[in-house]
Amino acid sequence: MSYNEGKKALSASDCRVICSKEEPSVTAINDHAFRFDFDDDTLFGNDAGEDEDLDVLASYFVDQPAFRLFLDRKSRLGIAPSRKGMGKSALISKLNFDLIGDDVLIVRLTGSQLAGSNIPEFGSLLEAQNYWVNQMCLRVNAALGSAIGFAFTDTQMSLVEAAELSGLKERNLIGSLLSRIKTSKIPIEIMAPSPVENAEALLKRATESRKDQVVWLLVDDIDASFKDTDRQQLLVSSFFSACRFIAREMTGVHVRATVRSDVWSNLRANEDLDKCEQYITDIYWTKNELKVILSKKIFAWVERKIPDVAKALSYNFRVDADSIIELAFDRRMRWGSHRVPPFQAINILAAGRPRWMSQLSRLAGRHASRKHRWRVSIADINETTPAFTRYRLNDLYKEHSHQFVDIEKLIQAFQGAPVRYTTDQLLTRINKYYIGPVGASRIPDIDGDPYNSPLQLAHFLFKCGFLIARTPGEKDTRLVKFITHAQSPELLRHSGNPGEYLWEIYPSFRQRAKLRDIEVSYLSEDGDLEDLSETEVS
Repeated sequence: MSYNEGKKALSASDCRVICSKEEPSVTAINDHAFRFDFDDDTLFGNDAGEDEDLDVLASYFVDQPAFRLFLDRKSRLGIAPSRKGMGKSALISKLNFDLIGDDVLIVRLTGSQLAGSNIPEFGSLLEAQNYWVNQMCLRVNAALGSAIGFAFTDTQMSLVEAAELSGLKERNLIGSLLSRIKTSKIPIEIMAPSPVENAEALLKRATESRKDQVVWLLVDDIDASFKDTDRQQLLVSSFFSACRFIAREMTGVHVRATVRSDVWSNLRANEDLDKCEQYITDIYWTKNELKVILSKKIFAWVERKIPDVAKALSYNFRVDADSIIELAFDRRMRWGSHRVPPFQAINILAAGRPRWMSQLSRLAGRHASRKHRWRVSIADINETTPAFTRYRLNDLYKEHSHQFVDIEKLIQAFQGAPVRYTTDQLLTRINKYYIGPVGASRIPDIDGDPYNSPLQLAHFLFKCGFLIARTPGEKDTRLVKFITHAQSPELLRHSGNPGEYLWEIYPSFRQRAKLRDIEVSYLSEDGDLEDLSETEVS
């Protein structure tokens, strides 16, 4: 069914009512004004930032001060590590969008495209770094050559030749025809192009001869197939050394790259990475920033699909984010004896990751569509949590299997189990349902270290986000605090401190979770327990 089938359009007067200070809530809109097409996969944005239309992505992208270095046109090198689903590819896409209006050459590719299909064996870090330098230079040379109309100089001809070899530029007609002539009657020798012998020297010559030429090399997902082996450690770590070399030595070449934070922190083979720390942009989102992201995605869809409505609405996304979200979701969702804003439920299950937030919204929206609902309800979210949880567990396995290849078996030890444990109960669970069946002698290395105790496994589960720490506070939930590994990485490392805390399976990974079973008060922006009783409505 169409979003406005048989319904009247939203009038400007209706829009002024909801935008007024007196009554900002969307409940002032006639409930039959318009409806969302929840079967439209573009409603909550594309899960893959690299696949999103750049104009659409820019319409809902939320900037933050931490991105300044990565997006700065003057900065020669930028590296963005983050967990899966945090927006690494979206950040690269936003930079790509910003650069389109500039007089620059943009070379964007994935790590696998840059590496090629025949990666040699390396005897040293220097050999691996030189390989990456050569690959980057080849790609940039080919892009420069494809942009040249007619080559007059030796350097230009070499660049064009590099572009032809890579398939980025068709050979000129005369050259293509002459290269196919094989006859002794024509007194000239026609040579087919041969591989460029020194890509690094060619790029250096090209950039020095055209100091006004600016090139942006954007490399996404350099670690897409990373496994924690010596070869992969060497390959990925040497890539970042090569990035520093290119940005430093090649005039006018700027480099941006993304990597998963768990891989970045796990690279041990290259001490040179210490020098890259100054170029790091960590991607984290506050609760309010995530709320703005969701509201902007919803509003961007309204702008594309119902432009007359969008023109009538004059929202401040920082102030009115809840009101925009409530266009697509029920204004309040019952949670135990309370009613809470819809974003509170979404935020908890999304665990601070924009991609998870969009996926949950999309799944719940499709369920609402099947039930012919105008807005997504708490029932829609509850009904989709089993599928959502399976996706999240699969993400967890893929994200952290390079750190511990047995992660899936370890997490299956908690299948059908309670969600909250004391430290002793947690260690007992791991002992009984994982260590016992597997055998201590057959447990793989954990983060590169040999297995030594159940506490080591418990800390790994805390580190990867499957578990979250909480202070007891059972008599007064307002005194409870929830703590992530990022906030206190030392927890569960030593037997001396864990007894002060309880340990919970994070809601995103609870296989039979319903929101009514999750505490009404949970994570606030700074990690403290947030009392939501003030949001209750009659």
